[in-house]
Amino acid sequence: MNPFLKTAIAFYLIISESFVSAQQAVEFTANYKASTNGIGATAIRKLEILEGSLYRLSNSIEASLAGQIIAKLISTEASSINYDWDAGLALNNENGENWPIKLTSGVMDELSHQFALRQQIKKGNTDTLEFQLIDGDEIEFHRYRMVGKEVLNTALGKLNSTQIELAQVESNERTTKIWLADDWQYLLVKIEQLDQSGLHITLELESATVSGIKVVPMLEPTGFAN
Repeated sequence: MNPFLKTAIAFYLIISESFVSAQQAVEFTANYKASTNGIGATAIRKLEILEGSLYRLSNSIEASLAGQIIAKLISTEASSINYDWDAGLALNNENGENWPIKLTSGVMDELSHQFALRQQIKKGNTDTLEFQLIDGDEIEFHRYRMVGKEVLNTALGKLNSTQIELAQVESNERTTKIWLADDWQYLLVKIEQLDQSGLHITLELESATVSGIKVVPMLEPTGFAN
């Protein structure tokens, strides 16, 4: 599933406690401006640590045209992934339906894959990275190509960032470029997507807090380091 389109979905994810502790997950709230071929929108992306091994990743997007709100896309439903490591199965509950997924080496959910991608960037891995993600009753492949480091101009000011590109495994119908903030736990800063039909989608960070600390430009003191 397209990373931008996932902003229209609110969902819950349950991650294994041992995996998350190794990745040192931190809470964040991020506000974005978005646009697609002239239609503007605002988006919110939020990660909350609840208790035990339970995490909530929620996303919403509100679209407007000529200053008028035309859609508020917030799902009131939740999806969850529960792991049974002894049985080697994950149970994906989405929209009231359940799908058992066989747990093989490398299979992840959306949130786990974000942690794993962050870890590879922190290690300086410049190889093409591929992840197997649980999507409904199927396993979807996401492949990333590391583009490089960039000082990115944002609404907040200049931020050190890592640019990556999401390569389509089954087709080359769209290109998706992603920028992550190096000094802020690789928070999503920007997405640009262009497909062959001419549809151009952008998502750009406007404000955020990471572990309760306000995100500031690279020239100001920051609360995090790599």
